[in-house]
Amino acid sequence: MLNLIKNNLLNGCANITGGGLEGNIKRVIPKSLCAYINLNNIKTRSIFNWIKNQGVDDYEMIKTFNCGVGFCLIINYKNLNKVKKFFSKEYQPYIIGKIIPGEKKIKIDGKIHWQK
Repeated sequence: MLNLIKNNLLNGCANITGGGLEGNIKRVIPKSLCAYINLNNIKTRSIFNWIKNQGVDDYEMIKTFNCGVGFCLIINYKNLNKVKKFFSKEYQPYIIGKIIPGEKKIKIDGKIHWQK
């Protein structure tokens, strides 16, 4: 993270803890901007499939858990390849959304495809 900051590659970040994606990302989004999150892009782990199969609906899953997205980086898309160089192969960042104009700080679209 410090290297991303030193190289001016980071516009914002959010640790996804209790409150899920929506509750944590909206805290770092300025007024008049919106984080558009496409749930179709999220790569889940099997533990979340297990939790889901205990009767938890999709809304509660994304509201309560990080669903495999433990940390979000907000970067300029043109810097994606530069940013990826700072991460090991195991922890490569991938795109789950984009920042768009809008008054609502976060918009969630799509559906998570739960890994089995």
